[in-house]
Amino acid sequence: MRFIILAVLPFFLSACAETWDADPPTAATGGMGVMADGTVAQGPGAVASVTELASSTPEGIQPPYGAAGSAAAYEYDTGYRIGAGDRLTIRVAGEADLTNDYLVDGSGNISMPYIKTTYVGGMSAPEVEKLVATRLRNGFLRNPSVSVQVTTLRPFFILGEVNTAGSFPYQPGMTVQNAIAIAGGYSPRAHQGPVLITRKNVEGTETHKAPVTTQVYPGDVIYVRERWF
Repeated sequence: MRFIILAVLPFFLSACAETWDADPPTAATGGMGVMADGTVAQGPGAVASVTELASSTPEGIQPPYGAAGSAAAYEYDTGYRIGAGDRLTIRVAGEADLTNDYLVDGSGNISMPYIKTTYVGGMSAPEVEKLVATRLRNGFLRNPSVSVQVTTLRPFFILGEVNTAGSFPYQPGMTVQNAIAIAGGYSPRAHQGPVLITRKNVEGTETHKAPVTTQVYPGDVIYVRERWF
C-alpha cells in the first residue's frame, strides 16, 4: 500500500503545480478584458467595465462616475485616458509660472493659473494640450506652446501568492502577467492559473475571476491564489 502511494504521489503533485508548461497563457489579437457584465472577453471588443457602464444608477448620479466626478483612469481606443489621482506635467514655453506638475482631483479637474479649474477627466494627453492652449489663447497668451505628459499614474495593488505584495505604479498596456512580474513573480505555492481582480465601478465593487492575460487598470486589486498542494 505504501509503495502504491509513493508511486502515484508525484503524479498528483505535478497536477497540482499549475505551471504554464502544459497550458501556456494565450489571448486573441486585441487583448482580453473583464466586461461590464463580469464576463471575460477577447479580441478588439474586450474593454474595461469603466468604459461601458453608465454614470448613474436608478438612485441617480453616482460620484465619482457621473457629473460630480470622474471615473478612474483607463485605456480605450486611442490610448490612455486621464483620471482622478493622475499627476500631469504641463509645460508652457516661455511661461515659468505656468509650467508645473498638476494633480487631477477627485472630480477630474486640474487648477492652473489664469485658466483656473479645468476638467480633464477622460481625456488623452494631446487633448489636454489642445484644451489648455485654447484657454490660454482666450485673452492670456497670443500663441501658447503647450506640452502635457502624464508623469504619475494611479497605482494598482497585488496581494496573495507573489514575492512582493503591495501597491505599484500603473503602466499603460499592462496585463496581470506584467503585474505579477512587477511584484517579484510567483511565490512557491502560487496557483499560476486565473487570478481574482477586484475593480470599482458605478455599480459598486466587484470581484471577477480572470486569466493572467487580462488587462489591468489603475486602482485594480489583483489576488494571486494559493494552489492546493
